[in-house]
Amino acid sequence: MIRKSKKSQVTIFIILALIIVVSIILLFLLIKKPQFQIEDIENPQAYIDSCTREFTEEAINILSEQGGDINPEGSTMFRGRNITYLCYNANFYEPCIMQRPDLITHIENEITGYIEPKVDNCFNALKTKLESKNYDIEIGNMQLQTELQTGKVVINIDRDFKMTKREETRSFDNFKSIIANPINDLAEVAMEIANQEAKYCNFDTLGYMIFYPDYDLDKFRPGDGDVIYQLRHIQTNKRFMIAIRSCALPPGF
Repeated sequence: MIRKSKKSQVTIFIILALIIVVSIILLFLLIKKPQFQIEDIENPQAYIDSCTREFTEEAINILSEQGGDINPEGSTMFRGRNITYLCYNANFYEPCIMQRPDLITHIENEITGYIEPKVDNCFNALKTKLESKNYDIEIGNMQLQTELQTGKVVINIDRDFKMTKREETRSFDNFKSIIANPINDLAEVAMEIANQEAKYCNFDTLGYMIFYPDYDLDKFRPGDGDVIYQLRHIQTNKRFMIAIRSCALPPGF
């Protein structure tokens, strides 16, 4: 009788465990939000959002590795990448001069310039696919704007888009994508570094990290008076690189 009782208890525990596991799975399926795929062509806003996100993230990755420029000018080579000088002076002993006094606006313009033709191609591809499904498509001119905000990048697209099939018409005039990324925050830190370098020929990375523990800062000196700063947002592990040449010492010092 005792053995049978223990066996029954084990069976009950197994059944309860299965019920708990199944309940968790069902709860996850119920609360999980539907995700649109880029091929969801009959939902133009989802399609354009997915397409815009892909190219915006691509642009951010390039900018983050190259000091805020898609095509770096006035840069130095470091670990196989051209990194733009955010603050620079070719002379020895003299503090650097800011090269990008409004880095955030510059990055916004760089993202816009990079993604605008690609997003336009997304609209054209969407038009072609919908027409293959017997839709009549009308597309207006496009105005695209990038805005960096704390912890995110917002892409606003103003464009008339009308799709008609069997006398049923759906019209859109605004498309918006919000990409979670701390490039705005990292750019603000980069500006602080450049301002300190321009004023004091130095930046105290350790002191900054003590006051702002959300960031990890590394400083490299590859030579020729250059200083490379690598900024890392700890929570997201996103990085941003900048180059500085300030109060450089001549060879031999």
